[in-house]
Amino acid sequence: MAGTSVIKNMPSHDLLSELRTFVSGATRSMKTNPLEFARTALSLLKTLPAARDAVLEYFCTLFDSAVDKYITDVQMMVSDSSQPGAVSYEEATITEIHNVLCSFVSLNPEAWAPIISTWSLELLGELSSRYTGMARAPMAAGLNESLQLWMSCRATRTLIDITTQCFSCLMHSDTDSCINALLDTSVAHSPNFDWVVAHVGGCFPHTVITKVLSCGLKDFSQHASAEQGAKSPKLISVVGILGHLAGSHFVDIRTALLELFKWSMEPGDVEEADQRKATVPFLFQLASVSSTLLRALTTGVLQTCKSLLDVTMLAQLATQAPGWCEYFGSAQALEGLVVHLALGCEEGGTKILKLLLSAATLEEGVPQNVCTTARRILELLLQEVDQQLRCTLSANIALLGCIQQEVSVIQPLLLEKDNLQVLTAVRLIALIGNESPAVLIGSAAQLLQKASSEDHLVALVRLIAAGPIVNQIQNIYMVHVLEQAIRETSGPGSSPENLWKNVVMLLRWERAGAGKVLRGRPVSRAVLDNLDEVTNLLGTVSGTCAHSVATAVDLALNGAMPFPSTQLLLMLSKAVVGYFFLCLQDSDMTVRLRGARLCCRLLGRLSVHSSPTRALALREILEKSLFHSHSHLFGAKITKSSVTKTNQDTSLLHDNQRQGSSTMLAQRHSSVFHAGVIGDGPRVHNQSDALSSDIVAHNSHQLINLLKAVCTNNIGGVSLDAMTMVSLLLVELISPDVMYNGLPWPEEEFCKARFY
Repeated sequence: MAGTSVIKNMPSHDLLSELRTFVSGATRSMKTNPLEFARTALSLLKTLPAARDAVLEYFCTLFDSAVDKYITDVQMMVSDSSQPGAVSYEEATITEIHNVLCSFVSLNPEAWAPIISTWSLELLGELSSRYTGMARAPMAAGLNESLQLWMSCRATRTLIDITTQCFSCLMHSDTDSCINALLDTSVAHSPNFDWVVAHVGGCFPHTVITKVLSCGLKDFSQHASAEQGAKSPKLISVVGILGHLAGSHFVDIRTALLELFKWSMEPGDVEEADQRKATVPFLFQLASVSSTLLRALTTGVLQTCKSLLDVTMLAQLATQAPGWCEYFGSAQALEGLVVHLALGCEEGGTKILKLLLSAATLEEGVPQNVCTTARRILELLLQEVDQQLRCTLSANIALLGCIQQEVSVIQPLLLEKDNLQVLTAVRLIALIGNESPAVLIGSAAQLLQKASSEDHLVALVRLIAAGPIVNQIQNIYMVHVLEQAIRETSGPGSSPENLWKNVVMLLRWERAGAGKVLRGRPVSRAVLDNLDEVTNLLGTVSGTCAHSVATAVDLALNGAMPFPSTQLLLMLSKAVVGYFFLCLQDSDMTVRLRGARLCCRLLGRLSVHSSPTRALALREILEKSLFHSHSHLFGAKITKSSVTKTNQDTSLLHDNQRQGSSTMLAQRHSSVFHAGVIGDGPRVHNQSDALSSDIVAHNSHQLINLLKAVCTNNIGGVSLDAMTMVSLLLVELISPDVMYNGLPWPEEEFCKARFY
């Protein structure tokens, strides 16, 4: 950086002569060459410390004159689109000053860098404040245009380069003096000085950011009162500097904030005790006035430092907390600030929530005061979110949006044993559900599937109740909840048993009138609106799950709700008949009796409501009990074929042709087709063990009870039309040859013509 200089060491007897020359030139009592006069001033600056202030002041006038002419040219350029002209003698003088000052700093940085950097920064601040308003057009566009304007000026570019040289030389020794000068000047000349901060900070981001934070913390710790701490000029300057650097050096800012926080938690010297105690309040204040720094804190401390920030760390912070109040006025003000910062977190929301919950549940090693404070902050946080949503339906709460993106972390809390965690998850998901119903429905569906206790079901009811207050909307929500739960448990490897166990429990609560939300019968409505899927499920599941599904349907139909369509009732009656035969095969007598009575009650209610349903139910019962695989339950013989292999290449026609020589014509008495397995001859049957007579009698008794239930009319008696239908069905199924003659039995001669 330093160029070749003509400044040489002079004998002491020439100093007086040089000083007189300088005074004469500075007071304009003698006409001098500007370049030679500048060299004289630089010589005095090096050899005569007493003249230092006067020389630097003279340099200020030179730079001021150069900037004034530059700004005048800029104004002319704005008005007539011409290019600013060059000033040759000033360029040469400024170049000489730049070269000499940089050589001073390079040769002896400890002595010259603090002096020259302070002077150059103060001069830059004065020039920026004085001439910013004059260059209207370029300055109106922002910081980038401001940088372009001032870096195009030789004088200000020289001052910036000198300042950067000072910082570079002191980077590893004494940067504090330079940073303090930067902060002080920024306070005095902000926002006109912002372009200087942006340029210098961009050259040494890590050093500048670290030292700016250190100097800001030191100043903040000395202003212990709430008003002084929040309104400290240096604090505002720190925020401005870091805000300018955040665009290009966000990672460096995040790292510096994290290192500062870690440093505050480490044991240190007594001299640093006040600064360590003030670190967290200082970070709070920074975050409260800058969303960028808040984001850096949440991503740095909460995300990068997961293993550090835990319940143990909270207990350690609690020992420092009483001293924080003096920076904010009161404990209530501090808690309010914490809530405000938490609401503005765009990242790390779930980490904050789980940290508060861990502290609030009084885990091992957590002091009572930490638990109480965590509960209070958690409650204030939820109340504030609720209030903002009620006041402004479209409120953009960063924390809520963050939690919504990570709602899968919150949903497992619904199944926790701790009541506080469950209620907190319910309230949060309900608040998110106001704008995103899918989140509420999905969470409730998971809870309905996985709930393992009554407390979990209470949480489900509260989750639905905490949503929209209109009963119709709550009913619709429950319909979608059950629909999604059925869909998620219908895949391979999943079991819907727990789901329907929970549905039955909710239906019983609903029937008992427990809770205001359940009085609108949302669960019954959900079952009936999903009756198509429920019916299909009843026909495919077995065991305990089938009993729960049937019980749920029975409880849902047992009310004042309108009945489903005839098509659904027909499907349901067919599924209930299948469930009846499933119950009769259960080894537990109690389960058999309970299931049979449930089927009687269901089919009786359906038959009274719909005649087509009764007809289908009777046909299904009789057909399956007489001819299908269920007939063995009522004493029919069970036979199993001993043939396990069939010759697929043998033709049945060719096999029958080998049995006789005459031509076989269809529908003739001589047409005899031989039974058996094609290519293997007659089929051999092995009779297996039949059920005991007691079980057959019990099953037959339950079958008769089911037929009676289906034939019952709406006043509790037996319907004559239904009994007639049973007799006709028996004739049709057992003796189809006589079914078209009506009720009278056919004549004896007609019966003799039938082949048995």
